[in-house]
Parts: sequence; structure tokens; C-alpha cells
Amino acid sequence: MKLIIRLLVVMALLPIHLVVNASATDQILFSHTWVKMPMPGMQMSAGYVDIENTSSNDIKVIAVRTPFSKMAELHDMVMVNKVMQMRHASDGWVIAAGTSLSLAPGGKHVMLMGVKLLESNQSETILEFNIEGLGWVAVPAALKVSMP
Repeated sequence: MKLIIRLLVVMALLPIHLVVNASATDQILFSHTWVKMPMPGMQMSAGYVDIENTSSNDIKVIAVRTPFSKMAELHDMVMVNKVMQMRHASDGWVIAAGTSLSLAPGGKHVMLMGVKLLESNQSETILEFNIEGLGWVAVPAALKVSMP
């Protein structure tokens, strides 16, 4: 009985999730999305993407998640005492109307911690971005050894 109730709840909420994603993808374009394959024995990696705000309003990326790792965070690189340091972007990032934000090696990125074991033929994963007021948007990401 509990299983049936859970299935009914999921089925009821699924259309809402799809509408939120459809609305978000009309206003935001994601491209060049990829995740760096972790070094052997390492459980940390990073994800990169170009995000274009095609709407007439500013948007805010507030969080990220992925099934590829136990934890995912938005990160900035900042110079502190002539040393580059990585910082959690806990407030997220605002993307002004009509502009783009690039997450790239050496700059803003998605930090992946507790990377899960890869399946032998796995070449892709999903990065999900939470856009304030629009919800979660799932974006396919290629798994690459280095920058494409």
C-alpha cells in the first residue's frame, strides 16, 4: 500500500517538474557541458558548462546536484595574498538578462566531492542546476579526461 501511495505522489508531481523544466529551458541555454573524469583513486572532480540567460530578466543559479557524486557545490576561484583559492559560492551566481556565464577550468566551476564509481562504459552523467524561481534543470554532461 505504501508503495502505491508513493507512486501516486510521484506521478502527481511529475507534470509539475516537467513544466518547471520546460519553463526554465525556454529562458536558459546550457552548452559545452562536461565533467572531468577523476584521477585514479581520487573522489573529487569538477564540472563545467556555459549558461546563457536568454530571458529579459536576471536569473540566479543557486545550487547544483548530480547522481555522479555524493556532494556538489558551486565554486569560485579567488586570489588571496597572491594565492589562488577555491571558495564555495554559497550565494550562487546571478546571470544578467541577455548575458552568459562560463564555468571553466581555473575559474567558476561545479565541485564534485565523493565521486561514485563509474560504470565501465559510462560516458555521460547529469548535472542538475537549481535556478531561483524556476526549479531544477537537468543537463547532460559528457565525461572527459581533459578539456574538450
